[in-house]
Amino acid sequence: MNYDLSAPARRDIKGLTAAIESAEDAASLQARLSAPRYGVFDLVGRARRSPIIGGLLLAGTALDQNGKPTKPLQVLETIPELDPVDPDPGAVAAQLAELAHGDLVTVRFSDGAYGDFGVTGIAVWSVPGTTFLVGGWLIGSAGAPAPRVTELVRLAPVGDHPWPVPAQITVVGEDIGID
Repeated sequence: MNYDLSAPARRDIKGLTAAIESAEDAASLQARLSAPRYGVFDLVGRARRSPIIGGLLLAGTALDQNGKPTKPLQVLETIPELDPVDPDPGAVAAQLAELAHGDLVTVRFSDGAYGDFGVTGIAVWSVPGTTFLVGGWLIGSAGAPAPRVTELVRLAPVGDHPWPVPAQITVVGEDIGID
């Protein structure tokens, strides 16, 4: 396992702003994001300029607000286009059955609105629906793969990678604002 999820010690705001400004619509990008709920994760796919919010989106995730990088954005770079994946629901289900909270995973998704994209990060278990998520995207629930998942690869089990593991999501109110 050699996947690196290091976040920079200090964000390069000027560099991120320049990367956002120079990104072309439909460019293939990799964004490293950091969120307390999901830890550090990479989001890869085709970016879109949203006429509604006036910013750059990657898999529905805003990378900037008024031209300035969002707080979760740590790194942004252009990458080669993702290779297509032939969905294998049986392989995804088998990987999901082995998944544990804190495993390092890479998950490919296919979505009508966002196209094909991938998320690499720490699998986070959530009690509502006994679900697994990565970077906020649903991997599976109650043992069944999410409909948009086309590939799930367990890169390293928890304890076999050096990356911090976020806490399990145990209270629904934390996610939807109910106290």
